[in-house]
Amino acid sequence: MARRVLHISDCHLVAPGETLLQTNTEATLRAVLEQAADEAMQSGCDAIIASGDLAHTPTVPVYERFLSILNDYFSVPMLTLPGNHDVWHAMQQAGMSMDPIVWEDWHLQGLDSHEDDRPRALITEMDRQAVEQGLGRGAARWVLLATHHPLVAIDCPWLDKDRIIGPLELMNWLHDASGQRLRGAVFGHAHQEVEGRVGAWPVFGVPSTCFQFRPRSAKFAVDDNAPGYQWLTLAEDGTVNRAVSRVSL
Repeated sequence: MARRVLHISDCHLVAPGETLLQTNTEATLRAVLEQAADEAMQSGCDAIIASGDLAHTPTVPVYERFLSILNDYFSVPMLTLPGNHDVWHAMQQAGMSMDPIVWEDWHLQGLDSHEDDRPRALITEMDRQAVEQGLGRGAARWVLLATHHPLVAIDCPWLDKDRIIGPLELMNWLHDASGQRLRGAVFGHAHQEVEGRVGAWPVFGVPSTCFQFRPRSAKFAVDDNAPGYQWLTLAEDGTVNRAVSRVSL
């Protein structure tokens, strides 16, 4: 049967009572989750991918609040990844995990692409070893990769300088490491809808649950598009389909 996965990213949760770029990031996150939960009542939800920059105030209490908010709407497995604004040890203390989600047919595998205190992507040998260990859990037929940083250029020079370097080599390596099971990848960081390809693999970037970046902007610029998220439908034949949704505030 097909698996249905909710993908959210770049929530930038701050301390209670604070805002970021004039945005109440908790309110926008709740709006996204409420709408997604309504959709899940009709079509189901098997898991959640939360692909980084979950907090802008990266403290244990803020991450605990993030989990509490998620639990108000969903009770499914969740794969969490750190972004460039996150602090992984605080996420771990709050109870978050990069452990893969594995079914008989699909394996959701995270790759840590963040570097402490820097916006750019960095994938270390230790990060690759963690992926290899994750791929050894179970024997699902297909694999979907999740990262924080983009795997393709998105025509925003100020963002593109921070993307993952050598994405084709990375995807080829992962395809080999997974026993030729890789079927695509998803990412955050872009704060906008992105669709592209790396070699044979489709890759999908997701809107932020809070403010959006202006597409094709040379410098930092916020867009007026609404907060969003994407549904990933993982088919039995290994096809990855996605549908982007946005909320009305």
